Amino acid sequence: MNLENHSITVLTKDYDNFPVWCPRGDLIAFVRRIGDDFEIFTIRPDGKDTTQLTHTKGNDAHFGWSPDGELIVFTSSRMGFKDETLNTDAGAQPYGEIFVMRYDGTQVEQLRDNHWEDGGPSWQPQKTTPRASTAPVR
Repeated sequence: MNLENHSITVLTKDYDNFPVWCPRGDLIAFVRRIGDDFEIFTIRPDGKDTTQLTHTKGNDAHFGWSPDGELIVFTSSRMGFKDETLNTDAGAQPYGEIFVMRYDGTQVEQLRDNHWEDGGPSWQPQKTTPRASTAPVR
């Protein structure tokens, strides 16, 4: 939505959800259903350059941008079924592991591999400590 004139521009008409602006402001990431899977995409704010970032069997979703907009952390079920079902009363389903990739979908790296579901990853800006003042105390 253009806040000045309240005009609305439809960016997609597919089965899309969870749009999140890149901190740089040049991209919007979102999740699209393709067949039985969910994949991560980006699009420019003007609706151009829709790009599919993930291409795996299983669901890639629940993502967050790094504070500088260079990386996307996300949950994926691409690793298949885990043994959480054996340890709990949970039903059998592929559980998410946490991955990170560059904003263009390259350099995908798995960060977690365990028998529990990891979901909803996000970034936290690095805490900065205020500098001590060097001004003389009066």
